[in-house]
Amino acid sequence: MSTLIIIFLIAVIILAIIGMGWSNFLASVFNGIEKVKNSPLVKNITETSKTEVNKIVNSNG
Repeated sequence: MSTLIIIFLIAVIILAIIGMGWSNFLASVFNGIEKVKNSPLVKNITETSKTEVNKIVNSNG
């Protein structure tokens, strides 16, 4: 079942590249990455994880 999903996703990506062109596809991917990176939820999770890692590192040292 998971193999079928992976093959389907690869086919969709290949069709998107063919339809949009390589440069437009990459530009869209980088645009999406920027939107996710600037999301408040991701920023909150990043800050929380940094704090927790610092607590763990400082408690062992």
